[in-house]
Amino acid sequence: LKRLKQLPSRRIIVTHLRPDVLPPSIFQSKAKILVLFRNPKDTAVSYYHFCNNLPALPSFASWDEYFVDFMNGKLAWGSYFDYLVEWNKYIDNERIMTISYEELKEDPILGMKKIASFFGFSLYEEDFSRIAKKTSFKAMKEKS
Repeated sequence: LKRLKQLPSRRIIVTHLRPDVLPPSIFQSKAKILVLFRNPKDTAVSYYHFCNNLPALPSFASWDEYFVDFMNGKLAWGSYFDYLVEWNKYIDNERIMTISYEELKEDPILGMKKIASFFGFSLYEEDFSRIAKKTSFKAMKEKS
């Protein structure tokens, strides 16, 4: 937190934390929060591959072994379902916007426009196309 306070205003902080473990001051401030949800099935598959490709995390011998741990919240970041339940408590908070990965994937430009509007970012139409192109799965995979 000390380091964050030293950053200039209009900070963007990326986290996978649940709201109940964030500093309460975040919810008492004027901070705006974007929460990105993903279909639990896709989350499970993606996280399975992430775990098995990152040496710092425990890998799994089989999908079945992993799936039991996923469903029981016994992974490094806990239960995805608990994560969803905790953020759902803030669903009506005007300073918190939720959007799904699937919604962004279906229409990236519309999703970005909603996000830009929520945060009060001024972007030109060509900015949205450029960002959509650079953040496509294909582009990010090529850069990884």
